[in-house]
Amino acid sequence: MSETNETNETAALAAFVTDTEFEAIPEETLAEAKRAIRDYCGVALSGSQHPVGERITSYVAGATPGTDATVLGGGTASAPGAALANGTSGHAIDFDDTFASIVIHPTAPVFPAALASAELIGAAGRDVLAGYVLGVETAFRVGHATYPSHYENGWHATGTIGVFGATAAATSVLGLSAEATRHALGICASSSSSLKKNFGSMTKPLHAGHAAQMGIRAALLAREGWSSDRSVLEGELGYGTVMTLEDAYDPTAITDGLDALARSGERGRETNAEWATSDIGYKPYPSGVITHAAMDATRRVRNREGLARKDIASVTVALDEAASEMLIHAEPEDALQAKFSIEFCLAAVLQEGDPGVEAFTDEYLDREGIRETMTRVERAFEPDLFGGGYAGYGARITVETSEGETYIEAEPHAPGGPRNPVSDERLDAKFRACTGRVLDEAATDRLANAIERLEREGALADLTAALGAK
Repeated sequence: MSETNETNETAALAAFVTDTEFEAIPEETLAEAKRAIRDYCGVALSGSQHPVGERITSYVAGATPGTDATVLGGGTASAPGAALANGTSGHAIDFDDTFASIVIHPTAPVFPAALASAELIGAAGRDVLAGYVLGVETAFRVGHATYPSHYENGWHATGTIGVFGATAAATSVLGLSAEATRHALGICASSSSSLKKNFGSMTKPLHAGHAAQMGIRAALLAREGWSSDRSVLEGELGYGTVMTLEDAYDPTAITDGLDALARSGERGRETNAEWATSDIGYKPYPSGVITHAAMDATRRVRNREGLARKDIASVTVALDEAASEMLIHAEPEDALQAKFSIEFCLAAVLQEGDPGVEAFTDEYLDREGIRETMTRVERAFEPDLFGGGYAGYGARITVETSEGETYIEAEPHAPGGPRNPVSDERLDAKFRACTGRVLDEAATDRLANAIERLEREGALADLTAALGAK
């Protein structure tokens, strides 16, 4: 595919990112963006206190020191360093948001790049909001253009696709031209990495931080005049072809509807355009999203029937068979691996009812009775369960009690997504539980208020002050 081809998706995407201004984004999309940013800030502040967050913060303090941008949980660093730390902390406890239609965590790589870019040049909160929305849109479109082949082939798309979203966010905030943005996309394509093989280790959350750091680095290099291939997505050696299996790349997923989106925020104009922020789902549990439908189904049976752990003889869980590529730790050795163990996740539900961050620790994993309960959980994965396609998030659980009773509960959609939303009360409780590890109640209220009015003058300074508090 040559640059003069009919699609020319790299140019189209760069023009969209460059030409779309804050005023073009509908109010409901901005509201969705603030909701996602709020969820991220809580999760990332909590993650900054996790061993993953503490170690990446320590690394950044020594390797990329500076005062350009805020490091969540306290301190500053260079803009790329802050993006690395904040992206990693945002994914450290695996409690951050996901797209409902594709296996990507969008906000952890995208928002840190937008925030650090804004602090670097003294941009406003409205610039961060616009950059974030455009970055999420970019990750969504490049992701769908390569999905599911790219993910099936072993790539962790939060890192490999998230870097495009982070780059778009940074180029938008920095005000790069369409030509420079094309070069930035080319630079970031050569920085695209992250392997699913590292699920259950510290390197898994590093993928989000790496994407955020590489995104802002690509934008800053392009601002300096650094060159790259101007049409990196298309062609025989382009990203789309190289990073997918044969004939799996769909460039129209990038370009279709871009014009309608760009016009969707105009006064008096009604379009059917739907921004990618509407596809974001919010996690009720700090584990891999593939576990959540089964966890909620188990929780409902447990609560409805008044069952205790001792009452359970077995739990058989059916998930899409592709889930076996993510749930690779049937016998987890530590809490990071436990996030990708359906056995542990359901055992924690049977024990706690609504397990939170405190359940995903090494100490909890070794608590008396937990590993024994895990042996009662049996896998029975099925192809294309509920017709959800590759790695569908739905689940069906069958609970057998010690009294011989059987309960079957199905959940076709992961809780927290647009097809199975969780309540605002549940999300607020999550936010406050997470921020409570760093901030007192008054500071949490100030953070929430700063996010709610982020497009207004002075709000970004209030946001960074709250995020950088120790």
